[in-house]
Amino acid sequence: MLSFRFTPHSELSTQHFSLVTLHLLHTLTPMSLKNVDFDSAFRRIADRRIEEAMKEGKFDNLEGAGKDLVLDPAPAEENARLLWWALRIMKQNDVTLDEVRWRKAIDHLKESIEKLTDESTLLDLVVKVNDLVSRLNTLGTNAINLPAATLDLESELQTLRARLGRP
Repeated sequence: MLSFRFTPHSELSTQHFSLVTLHLLHTLTPMSLKNVDFDSAFRRIADRRIEEAMKEGKFDNLEGAGKDLVLDPAPAEENARLLWWALRIMKQNDVTLDEVRWRKAIDHLKESIEKLTDESTLLDLVVKVNDLVSRLNTLGTNAINLPAATLDLESELQTLRARLGRP
């Protein structure tokens, strides 16, 4: 912020001060954030804080100090790298997306259908698979571009009967 301390000694100097002040107010442009390089600013702040922490010895007693880091290779393309970081952070924090959980549940239910030895639970398993497929297909944010199809009860019943040797 610009500030002045002015003690007028005459009326002329007060007028002169007013003109200078008006000129300064009109020539100074307000600060705009559109031209600020935030990436560079944040990197400088992070670098400064890391250097300060190093000087204070905050990194001296970290687990694995002096050992090689095991780093996964990050993709070069920026969007792929952002997705890679997001998935890595989620994995480190044991976060699983609904889409992944539902796909695993569908696979598990389909395996259960393939292992059936009678028809008593087939309807229940097919309904559960179809419910999860419906949820998955209406999620709208599918990151995995694999189609999920519902099961046909009659087809599954025929397959089960054929596998069990029943007409």
